[in-house]
This record gives sequence, structure tokens and C-alpha cells, in this order.
Amino acid sequence: MTNALESLSAQAAALAAGTVTPATLAQDALQRAEQQAALNAFVALDPTTIMAQATAATDRRQAGRPLSPIDGVPIAVKDNYLTRDFPTTACSRALPGARPRDATVVARLRDAGAVIFGKTNMHEWAYGATNSLSAIGQTLNPRDRRRITGGSSGGSAAAVAAGIVGAALGSDTGGSIRIPAAACGVYGFKPGYGRASRNGVLPLSWSLDAPGPLGRTLRDLELLLPFFLGEDRRDPSTFGAVAMRDPGPPIAEAPALIALDGAGLERSDEVRAALVGALNATGLPVPTVELEQMDSYFSAWEAILHCEATAYHTRRLADHPEGFGAVTRAHLEAGKQLSGREYLNAQSIRAHFTSLLLNRLGEWDALVLPTLPVTAPMVGEEWQSFGGRRVTTQDSMTWFCWLGNLSGLPCVTLPVPNPASALPVGMMLMGRPGKDEELLAIAGLLNERINGKEVS
Repeated sequence: MTNALESLSAQAAALAAGTVTPATLAQDALQRAEQQAALNAFVALDPTTIMAQATAATDRRQAGRPLSPIDGVPIAVKDNYLTRDFPTTACSRALPGARPRDATVVARLRDAGAVIFGKTNMHEWAYGATNSLSAIGQTLNPRDRRRITGGSSGGSAAAVAAGIVGAALGSDTGGSIRIPAAACGVYGFKPGYGRASRNGVLPLSWSLDAPGPLGRTLRDLELLLPFFLGEDRRDPSTFGAVAMRDPGPPIAEAPALIALDGAGLERSDEVRAALVGALNATGLPVPTVELEQMDSYFSAWEAILHCEATAYHTRRLADHPEGFGAVTRAHLEAGKQLSGREYLNAQSIRAHFTSLLLNRLGEWDALVLPTLPVTAPMVGEEWQSFGGRRVTTQDSMTWFCWLGNLSGLPCVTLPVPNPASALPVGMMLMGRPGKDEELLAIAGLLNERINGKEVS
């Protein structure tokens, strides 16, 4: 449930009804950003640029010529999306703040009249899952400022959770949309690989990356996904990709759900109890299947990530190593130690893993997991203990989410009630290839049964 005008969908409805103007929405968002500056959610925020966009949108609305339902709605953009009116730095000193052009998704939003509301903080080069390592300092969690947001799209999640904007853009290589969305108690969607254009989104790992939206409601994601999905000639991975389809009437039959468990998929008692309670609230049968060899599959994801990241940064690392943070530089140097044979072997394991999910688990419409194995860790906390495991905070944040990137499947995270504390817990659903719209519809059914009907 959200307060009035905090969600993108509520703002769009108010604009359509004429009860607010784009200029008012932008002014209010700027005021909230100033009031919550201590969160460190934004890298670049230029009131003059923002208000110029909002004023133009107000003029269009008053003339009865809005460009789309989101014309005049403020949307924040992660700092690895190229933007022509804000600098792009990937929160690293290794990249000057260039303003060359808009990423495809940003251009599509701008053509629809959206107000591009500044750039959000992120883990440097998206190479981490905590959002603690950034050239401008870490982002704090609006739900508890003693805790991290998770990353790498932590600034986007914080801006949405704090009510500064109703929606924001993120990117996801091992959970970087879903991790902070879950830690901050909002919604996030990672499109299936090849459905969404990555053009103009600075890469971390080009065969794992996926851009996607974060919002306060599922309806917010539904409004934004059309700007992500579809073919883009500047991104060959999208060739043949279809634009967002209407998934049809509301789901008439119960979707087939499977919960994944097993060694390597442990979670804390608090998270387990919250997920069991949420699944019970759906009233749907959810059989559990245990997966094996998770350590091998995780190692394959990690090898692909490191090889591709190092390949992308080779020249920059050679010419300006001092521009990278120490941890990011260490990751990139480690990537040099992996051979071409190891990379190809990892890709082979990836194909086996995807086949396992699609062909050996029976018939399913969505796979169910916690988004995170723990609630948001405290700032500076280096280790997490859960399910008999003790792992680094970095690894705990990606504990489940990497499955969606290695397989390329669409994923969505939604907040679920946590009886044990006020800290957010997320439920992740993974859908079938090319079934992004159907996954969103399943999430809508479950969300209504778990959290009640949304205010949009």
C-alpha cells in the first residue's frame, strides 16, 4: 500500500485527472530529495534541467497534447545509463562525466514526455551488490539508515523507497535491480535476456546484463516495461525481440509454481518464515524441488562475470588504474587470471543449468525463491550467517539472484510481510523465456493475495 501520489501510476492518474501538474510533481520531488539528502541516493540532480522538462510537460498537458500517460512524471536514472543532460560516471573516478547521448531506454522515456529526474548512486561500475563502494560514498537504506540498500542499483531503490520518485531505472547482472528492491521494500523487474535494450547502458558483463525498472507498485513496473522491451537495432541481442504484449485477461487458472531449495540456497529463519507465510497466503500449491551442484553453477556465473568485465575495462585499467576503487580494481585484475578455456567451460555449464531449469523440473509457470537470504545487513557488516552458512555480505546479497542472470530468465521481486520485524523481505519469481508479461501477471495475482489490492 502506498500513500497518495508516491507511486508512478498514482502520479500518472493525477496528471490525467488534472489535479496536479508536472511542474508541481517535479517541485515536490526536488523538495523531498533535499529533505532526504542524507540518504545519498543521487549523484546528479540539477533543478534547472528538471524544471525545464517539467514546464514543457505542463504546457503540453494544458494544451491537451500529452505525449503519453507518463508525460510529466519524474523518473530517476541509474548512473550507468547515458544521459544527454546529466553526466554519467558509473560512480567511478575512472570515467569522466560524459554527456554524449541518451541510452535507448532513456530516449524512449524522454520521447514519452517523462521528466528525467537526475542520476542515482550505484556500486562502482555495478561491480558489487552492496552499494557501499561508490565515488560519492554509500547509499543508506530509507527503511533503516543503519543498513545498506544492497546494490548495485541502490540509489534507485532508495529514491523510490523514500518516496522521492515513484519509479527509477536500474540494471541487473547478478541481482542488481532485485537485491536493492528487496532490501528497501519496493518492486523490481529484470527482463529476460534479449528482451530489453542495453544500448547506452554501460556494461558490467554483456551476456549477463539486463536493464529494468524499480517502482513502488507492480503497476509502476507495468507502465515502464514497454520502454524496455522490444527490438533495438543498436543492441544486437534484441534482434527479433517483440515489444511488450498484452498478457490477456486476468489469470483464470492457478499458475504452476515451484519453490527451489537445497544446498547453496539456504536462507535465514526470518526470511524462510516470511516466505512460507506469503506462499500460504496465496492459497496455491507450491511443491519444493531441491537443486544440486549450486556451487558449480555459481562459479560459472562468477567466471563469466569476471572475464567479461575485465575484457571491457582492459584499456581503461591499463591507462588509468588509479581511477578505480581498490576493490573494483582487484576484481578486474583477478579477471585477468581466467583463461579462455575457463570462460568457454563456464558458458557450457551455463547452458546445462538453463536446460535443467527449463526441461528437468516438470511443468511450471514460475519458480519461487527469496530474493535475499537475509534482511538488509548493517552498514559495515562484512559477514552474514544463515542456514548453517557463514558468507561475506557481498556473496549473501547475490545468493539467489544470480540464477536469473545465468539462465537469462525474466525475474520479478515483490515485498512480502515479515512478522518477525519491520525489515523488508522480498519474494522472487522467475519466469519462462520470452514470458515477461505472463510473469508480471502471475506476480500481480500473488501480490494481491499476499499484500492486498494495490493503490495505483
